Amino acid sequence: MKYATEFAVRFGDIDQAGVVYYPRFFHYFHQAFESWFEDALGVSYSELVVAQDLGFPTVRLETEFKAPLRYGDRIRIELELVDIGKKSLTVRYTAIRLSDGVISARADIKTVAVRNDGFTSVTIPEQWRQRFERFRAGPDEDNR
Repeated sequence: MKYATEFAVRFGDIDQAGVVYYPRFFHYFHQAFESWFEDALGVSYSELVVAQDLGFPTVRLETEFKAPLRYGDRIRIELELVDIGKKSLTVRYTAIRLSDGVISARADIKTVAVRNDGFTSVTIPEQWRQRFERFRAGPDEDNR
């Protein structure tokens, strides 16, 4: 199952060439990650990080940029899990330009579960693993 959320490309997201400055995609992806926790997993990411002392910082990413986004475009970010390890998640993000359905960018981002007070890695708690499993990509979706 995929989770999806939508954003508008804002003026502050574009560069001198009039297209989204590439680091902004990572901000879109993280916004989708935070929205996923609140909308689909039942807790705000801030609650998870502050009250539950659990975070998922990025440790690896692989990205492909396919088509530009411009000021005023609306985009959908789709999120699905590619892998759930003992301590890590690999999430695939796909940015789709809504006006024509074109994929603008795709990224696989690996995060590691940590306790924020000491920033040490931990095993993903079972209650979270069960919630995450619903969003795992099927075998045919894994190799897109």
